[in-house]
Amino acid sequence: MNNYSFETSLPPYKEAPELKKRQADELLLFIKRGANNLLQLAQLSGLPQSTVAGRCSDLRTEGKIDYSGHVIYANRKRKKIVIKHPFVDSTPIKIFN
Repeated sequence: MNNYSFETSLPPYKEAPELKKRQADELLLFIKRGANNLLQLAQLSGLPQSTVAGRCSDLRTEGKIDYSGHVIYANRKRKKIVIKHPFVDSTPIKIFN
């Protein structure tokens, strides 16, 4: 049996790519500031943990983060999120003359 439903799964996945990009960028900033697991990111950002997991998956696909080891957070062992090195930020820098 397959639980996948095209009507309820694929359209939301493809909706609002700019929102997903913004969410991923915000989560990356939290990770750069020391957040290191999905629950912590969900608590800091106010996003549901399922959304955080999806955006972290996007960041992993882009090669910006990865999982490395574990961390104890809220009395549970969780996958530790780390920034991949060398991290190259493709955000353009504005230079003012």
